[in-house]
Amino acid sequence: MALNINSFMPDEEGCIRTLREMRWGSDGVVRCPKCSSKNVNKDGVRGIYQMYWCKDCDSYFNDRSGTIFQDTKVPLRKWFMIAFLMQFKIPITEISKTVGISYRKCFEIVKKIRKSIYAHRIVERLRGMVEMDEVYVTSGLKGKKGHIQGGRP
Repeated sequence: MALNINSFMPDEEGCIRTLREMRWGSDGVVRCPKCSSKNVNKDGVRGIYQMYWCKDCDSYFNDRSGTIFQDTKVPLRKWFMIAFLMQFKIPITEISKTVGISYRKCFEIVKKIRKSIYAHRIVERLRGMVEMDEVYVTSGLKGKKGHIQGGRP
């Protein structure tokens, strides 16, 4: 039997529950992605996503707001499947066929996932004391013979 998204991944509601647990933790304390406030109320369900309202900054958001999944029309189960297949270094062409989306859309999703992984690793490394070496940045053709330098704007 071939691996496909229907035989492997849970339904969309299961993926949303997983995202909710990963994002808000086991205690379930929801924080506003705009102001990081804990003063948040549930504000109904829109489609299959739980909506929240921040009392401090008066903004509305859902479980995907402020994540790489924000403003995407691709279902979460396809995102999760792509992330799962990426760990086996499968080519994007094969991932797109397995998941059932276009190569271009799959490539964009893979780029977003990679960028978020590397950004997270960099933040982890830059905690505490960070040491930097000197760097010399040239200012272009300043001081070169025959170059007329204009004033800065």
